[in-house]
Amino acid sequence: MNTVFLQLKKSLTHENKFQRKGFTLAEVLITLGIIGVVAAMTLPSVIGNYQKVQTVSQLKKVYTTLNQAFKRSEADNESSVYWKTGGTPQEYFNTYWKPYLNVLRYCSGGMGEKDCNYKSSTPWKRANGLQDALLVVYDAQRVPFILSDGTFVSILTHSGYGSAEGSVTDGVVNGNTGGADRRILIDLNASGNPNQFGKDVFLFERVPGKGIMAYGYQEDKNTINENCSKDGSGFMCAAKLMQDGWQIKDNYPW
Repeated sequence: MNTVFLQLKKSLTHENKFQRKGFTLAEVLITLGIIGVVAAMTLPSVIGNYQKVQTVSQLKKVYTTLNQAFKRSEADNESSVYWKTGGTPQEYFNTYWKPYLNVLRYCSGGMGEKDCNYKSSTPWKRANGLQDALLVVYDAQRVPFILSDGTFVSILTHSGYGSAEGSVTDGVVNGNTGGADRRILIDLNASGNPNQFGKDVFLFERVPGKGIMAYGYQEDKNTINENCSKDGSGFMCAAKLMQDGWQIKDNYPW
């Protein structure tokens, strides 16, 4: 009898110990609530950091692609110092770029809507929020296309870009500026949002005898930082990223 009693006591003691190791429903709910609050606070930061890393990675990739195409073209067509730009944009592109790029499709229609799906003929915003006047499609001045990885590229061969100091009409920056005939506009996700300089839209330029450089590469650090800010156009944000070692730092207009 004593043996049975001792076994029963031992069993109950073991059960009580097991029960003490568990959690009450209230404790579980409180823990889940804390986890939820922490996740809500940290998730936007995690997503934002991922987007920054992805943006820099994509931009470096297309920068490398364009530079490789430039160098291959020079090997076949003599130094870029002697490239002929007096004809149509299509003639220039077909001679010096088309054989060296994997183009998925070209943009046509006033907004590029037939092949590039932009919802506006002037879809891009500057870093300061003002709408820019650059047209997606303008056959007399540029060749716009989509690369095989989905990146939109527009190679300008004549001026016609909205000027950095241009007038503003109904929230759109107008005007022309010199030097635009060497620029290359990159839109990393094409017609996808936000379509804003410094976030998914960047400018490079073709420098004869050197290669593809970030627009503003020759400017001093202060000029680049002022341009790539929430009060600037954002045209020099690629230059700022390169200046900062391909990193999006705290003073970047993200």
